[in-house]
Amino acid sequence: MGLRILLSILFIISLTQLSYALSKDDCFSCHGQKGTPLFLDSALYEESSHGKFTCNRCHLDIIGYPHGKASKVNCGICHFLGTEGAPKEKAQEYKLSVHNRALRAGNTMAPDCQACHGSHYIFPSKDERSETKRQKIPSLCSKCHFNEYEVYKKGIHGKEFLDKKNTGAAACFDCHMEHKIPGVEEEGWKLSLIKECGNCHSAELDTYRRTFHGKVTKLGYITVAKCSDCHGSHNILPVSDRDSTLSGERILDTCMKCHPKATVGFTKYFAHAEEHNRAKYPLLYYTYLFMTLLLLGVFAFFFTHTALWAYRSLMERIRKRSE
Repeated sequence: MGLRILLSILFIISLTQLSYALSKDDCFSCHGQKGTPLFLDSALYEESSHGKFTCNRCHLDIIGYPHGKASKVNCGICHFLGTEGAPKEKAQEYKLSVHNRALRAGNTMAPDCQACHGSHYIFPSKDERSETKRQKIPSLCSKCHFNEYEVYKKGIHGKEFLDKKNTGAAACFDCHMEHKIPGVEEEGWKLSLIKECGNCHSAELDTYRRTFHGKVTKLGYITVAKCSDCHGSHNILPVSDRDSTLSGERILDTCMKCHPKATVGFTKYFAHAEEHNRAKYPLLYYTYLFMTLLLLGVFAFFFTHTALWAYRSLMERIRKRSE
């Protein structure tokens, strides 16, 4: 038994020594030749985030050359542990994502690290050459989620982001997160989306939180309407658009998803009422103004009444003492 362990240790040491014997020049003597099926641009690789590493730092099974087919690289050997300065938080988040759960369940089509970041030419997300640069995110996700992309690019967010090049508009990662991508049925994620919408639409979030829907969701319940239940998710359109879920032609159907007995009058409900906006909500504005004045008038009347009553009581007490 002891001899077997010793031989195993010596074998591992020999593999390590062989691995360290390989340099990037050794690998590029074959892979650096243009026109070959596995050509790699050595200059571009050197500029990448991993350019300082030798090839067998990731390709652990390559111990010499020529070699056979290389095994798929496991990025977690560095990133999940945070070794070699690799950020581990994102890798650990990915482990919890719906993508990783799908891979572990045997879905070989689910994206792994390389599917998004690439294999050899990995650059920081702010670099123009990066696969994960913000401007490229929708087209990147469309490789797997083509139908959702087709719907998104016709929506108000997609038109702003893709057509008008407004990178401040919502893209895939803003709602679905980058690495810790949750399942669309997870309750916590559904509630967190409300806050995500509020990051851009703060005024609408404020008015929503004043409503019954907003107050109930703030308590942690998902059984009432949230932003996406009314406005849609990928297919968000201006209310003026006939295809919008809140257009005059479709708003009743939207309300009936939760309130099957809803009538046309039900759709008059102000989901984002602003009592100070006289131009948009004149009836609500004057009702609010009247109720505010009425409340102030009642308090003023009873305050005056109480003050006069107190004064009269004090005068009576003084008169009785003097007698």
